[in-house]
Amino acid sequence: MNTYQQCFIAQANAAKVYAALTTLDGLRGWWTNDVAGDSGLDGKIRLRFGNSHKEMQVEALAPNREVRWLCTAAHINHDSLTRTDEWVGTRIVFHLSPEGAEHTRVDFEHIGLVPSFECYELCNNGWNYFLKSLHEFVETGKGTPFENGEKCEEKIAVGSN
Repeated sequence: MNTYQQCFIAQANAAKVYAALTTLDGLRGWWTNDVAGDSGLDGKIRLRFGNSHKEMQVEALAPNREVRWLCTAAHINHDSLTRTDEWVGTRIVFHLSPEGAEHTRVDFEHIGLVPSFECYELCNNGWNYFLKSLHEFVETGKGTPFENGEKCEEKIAVGSN
């Protein structure tokens, strides 16, 4: 596998999952509470994780089926990294497929996040943590997003145990 991929089946309809990915309140519920911008087509979403940040250009929206972002800016503040902007130019894609009336298969891919990246292990753990948070958020209404004042790597390390 050359890019990070994960899938899960959520006990939630596709509209609920789509809303978690395409609204600022949805993103605050599972990824980070410090999010701003325009989550509509061609909009820019700015996400902060303490001293780290990412900016996503919304490239494609297919209601209840697909969300696609292009990372246009990034800074991952971590002592082990000499390259803090490796996400720039990578794409994040969520494919949603109904599994019956009240379940949705979520196929996630971070295109370009490859094992040769310095940040790969950190980001792999981060995606494992935050995709679990997304899963919990759409099923229960309560995720475990990054909150201001936390250290992202500590949250991820605790959550991945």
